[in-house]
Amino acid sequence: MNITIFQRLAIGFLAILLLAMTVSIYAIFQLSQLENISKSILSVDTQLIDHRQKLSDHLLSMMRYERKYIIIKDKSLFKHFLLARDNFEKQFKATSALSSSPEVEVILDNVKRSYEAYNNLINEEVSNIKKGRQYSANTFKQEKEDAVNQTVGKLKELDTYSQISTYNKVKKLGEAEGNASSVAIIIGLISLISGVIISIVITITITKPLSIIKNKTKEIACGNFGDALHVSSPPEIRELANSFNLMCTQLEEVDQLKSDFFSLMSHELRTPLTTIKEGSNLVLEGLSEDESAGKQKRLLTIINEECIRLINLVNSLLDLSRMEAGMMLYTFTVSDITSLINKVTRELEPLAETKQITVKRDIIDSPPHVKIDGDRMLHVLRNLLGNAIKYTDRGGTVTISVKADNELKISISDTGSGIKTDNLDMIFNKYYKVKSKDKGTGLGLFIVKHIIDSHGGKVWVEKTSDQGTTFSFVLPL
Repeated sequence: MNITIFQRLAIGFLAILLLAMTVSIYAIFQLSQLENISKSILSVDTQLIDHRQKLSDHLLSMMRYERKYIIIKDKSLFKHFLLARDNFEKQFKATSALSSSPEVEVILDNVKRSYEAYNNLINEEVSNIKKGRQYSANTFKQEKEDAVNQTVGKLKELDTYSQISTYNKVKKLGEAEGNASSVAIIIGLISLISGVIISIVITITITKPLSIIKNKTKEIACGNFGDALHVSSPPEIRELANSFNLMCTQLEEVDQLKSDFFSLMSHELRTPLTTIKEGSNLVLEGLSEDESAGKQKRLLTIINEECIRLINLVNSLLDLSRMEAGMMLYTFTVSDITSLINKVTRELEPLAETKQITVKRDIIDSPPHVKIDGDRMLHVLRNLLGNAIKYTDRGGTVTISVKADNELKISISDTGSGIKTDNLDMIFNKYYKVKSKDKGTGLGLFIVKHIIDSHGGKVWVEKTSDQGTTFSFVLPL
């Protein structure tokens, strides 16, 4: 089943939305739990403490009035006692209605029994007083105090229970909060991981194929048309990749036709050009030194120089054909790079003197020998040094330096006009020329890079500015 880009995005969005809804529902549930526990602390435990205080106050009022009544025998005091007793009993009923646990009911039953014992003692003592019977006042007083103390002690158990209950509920509150925080963190991490996974999936299925096509475009710009793209999804990008592969196949066929044409023409042109060059040399040698032969000599010199340029062009095209066919042969021997540099310097010395350019050498003493193909390395040095002289203004300086560390580094610097930064990524491409008016094929640096790569080395532009350019390459020791 093929899923389009928009369908993938919609699925990812729905997954994130569902996860967010789950987090919200759980958060609401935990908040309601916290709210219920908080209400329980405020509405039950706090009220129990308040009721206990009122019951204690009413009980003490009863005790105070009944003692005064026993001593003074004033009926108004007894009425106050009865009022305090009514208040106690009303408050006790309200407290009993507030009871929400078996523990509280047990405490209140004990309070009720001790209170009834105290109330019965009072009733009995008042009856004895009213009927004028003799009784032991001290005994009643002690028993009443014991009953009151027992009642007050039982009431204090409500405080203890309320404190323990509050502590347990606060503990539960903390646990609920901790659980909510832990689950929120876990869900947050799950959301983050899910988001990352969805992003990775989108990246793999959408961004990555586009990146592959982009990289392939750069390869095509460098002349590499092989390695067809294989993109299975999404359908839109797969169709784009198939069209891209078709374009690459057609471009590769055109490039192959061009390479075959260059190879054929190079072979066909090399022999007649060599013949023309040698013939012009023979004619030049046979010309006399008189004035009439001067004009002919200049013309033959121009013909000879153009033949050399065309032969170099043909040789470059032949090297290119061999490289593309994988038939470039190398003969590696241990060689001294200094001798090769000296040879190339002597060859190009006349060109440097014509432009009054100074060629300097900064070569370490006894540089290590390296395993190279001498002829191919001469081609590299001729190209880089020739370009340095070519792009250096009259009176400038070209410097060749050799350094050795873990590898042998050769640098060629000039004092020319430099290379634009925008061109640096392309100067080693096939057929690319720094300046559109330059003569040549634009194959020189491309062949240089291929030779250095074949030696296991690396070539690059180390620096470029208005004051000149430095090309460097390294060879393994």
